[in-house]
Amino acid sequence: MRIKPACFVLYLFLSGCIYFGRDFSSTAVKTIQNGVTTQREIFNDFGEPDRKGLENGYETWKYFYQYYELSQLRDSKELYIVFDKDNTVRSYSFTAK
Repeated sequence: MRIKPACFVLYLFLSGCIYFGRDFSSTAVKTIQNGVTTQREIFNDFGEPDRKGLENGYETWKYFYQYYELSQLRDSKELYIVFDKDNTVRSYSFTAK
């Protein structure tokens, strides 16, 4: 008997674990300081951002991670950073489940 690919993918989704993004340390987030922490330090602590963008002319980086188990969200983190023109953190927000 041949299983259709879509059914197989659905089976994996319902029975297994799925990760989106890369997990990152919540402890490292606590060391971020507005006007002090540099873009290089952020890169060293968290790696390449999942998304880069612009907000009112300022560069933004976004990191996110989600972990699903048996199709239910078990862990979620999002770090959003806005950089000043001198490449220091202007502001940031962090949310976690």
